Amino acid sequence: MAIETTPKDITPIKRKGIEMTIKSLKKLYPFVIGYKDDTTTQYESLHYIDLIIDLNKLSEYMGVSIYPHWEGYIINHPEYEKIYALWSYLHFPNEDLFGDIKKHPGFILQEKVNEDLDFIYSHMPEELILHYTPESTYFPDNPPTYIVRLRVNAYIVK
Repeated sequence: MAIETTPKDITPIKRKGIEMTIKSLKKLYPFVIGYKDDTTTQYESLHYIDLIIDLNKLSEYMGVSIYPHWEGYIINHPEYEKIYALWSYLHFPNEDLFGDIKKHPGFILQEKVNEDLDFIYSHMPEELILHYTPESTYFPDNPPTYIVRLRVNAYIVK
């Protein structure tokens, strides 16, 4: 079977690969409730998505509360639903003691979600994964084809 390259145009079979990846991710992380294609610039080697998360389920999963201010703010300002740090609206006790961001439980969770997303997608059947052939190549007669990587750009809070 020939590998279909679709860096900008996601065919139904390629969409199925992304949807199956998200379905698997939901099983690992119950606070993930869906995704949207991200509207920022897409690179041929990366496809960015925004994960839709349930803030209450994230709070339960992490065992910490939501900052009270943010609960009402999200409801009253849906235009600000997109965040770039998964744990932005969560209140971690003694947050000032973490110092090194790489030791923050929210940062660790965000890294794990991204790693699992990449792992799941990279193990999908070949026909479900996006591929690309670079425009400039040293092999004009037989250009290589690469797998497009799936990445989270932001989180949409619900």
